[in-house]
Amino acid sequence: MSQPSHSLSALPASSATASAPDPKAPRRSVRILRRTIAIIIVVAFSLAAAGGIIVLLGDIESEATYKVIGTTALTGAVSVAAFCGATLIGRRTQWFGIVTIGLAVVTLGLALWFLWGDPFGGPDNYEVWDLLFKALSSFALLSAVTSVSSLILLLVPRSWVVRIGLPITLGLLTLGTSLVLITIWVESAWELEWLTRLNGIVWILAALGVVVVPLTSLLLRAGSKPASADRTGETSARSTQPSSSQPSSQPAPILSPSTLDRINAAARAEGITADELIDRLLTAEPRTPSADESR
Repeated sequence: MSQPSHSLSALPASSATASAPDPKAPRRSVRILRRTIAIIIVVAFSLAAAGGIIVLLGDIESEATYKVIGTTALTGAVSVAAFCGATLIGRRTQWFGIVTIGLAVVTLGLALWFLWGDPFGGPDNYEVWDLLFKALSSFALLSAVTSVSSLILLLVPRSWVVRIGLPITLGLLTLGTSLVLITIWVESAWELEWLTRLNGIVWILAALGVVVVPLTSLLLRAGSKPASADRTGETSARSTQPSSSQPSSQPAPILSPSTLDRINAAARAEGITADELIDRLLTAEPRTPSADESR
């Protein structure tokens, strides 16, 4: 009966550690994916920019020059949208970033087809031209709105203004996009005056949220830094004062690997980095100890 336990204890330690998952593997794969997307964006836009410079040095009045310049502009705009989506990779809302990148790629493909190809099917085929133009307009709108929404989703809800303003802004962007898509695909919608008024009001409020919510988050975060700095300075000042009960030379505390793993796991659950989690905890309001804790 003691033979199985003896055989298990005789197993090498390397086999046990080899089966344990590496906690840094997901973070490493996310870093590689972000770097790959960034390299693709930089290379594509660099090639388009180089082509635009080359054609501008030649015959500037030719049709090919306008097409190459248009390609450069389209590649730059789509690269910005794809970059906005890539910022969400590795976070809780990374699916939205992947959708943003996909919409940007489809928009670029349709735009380049309109620019270099002949998607109309002949001068008399108006229905095909109208359908493709509506599709291009819809994808361009969706790509622009999702790229802006991706940047908004990067905000950390530190205050009640962000907690309330963030979902309201995203809801207004969704409503405004739906109203514009209705006007694109339904020709009779242009004749509805109330729809035009509602569309304008929704987009004005959405633009207000896009500007106010990030600025409010930055201002509130910047306003909380001096207080935390003061608390840090007071703590350091108290620590530098001589004390008879403590020795003058005390080694700095070192976190154990298990504690670091718990901090990283909590940060991943919140969709933020470990530094942001520590910053959030340190900038929180200090808790007054109870009577039992003060004894």
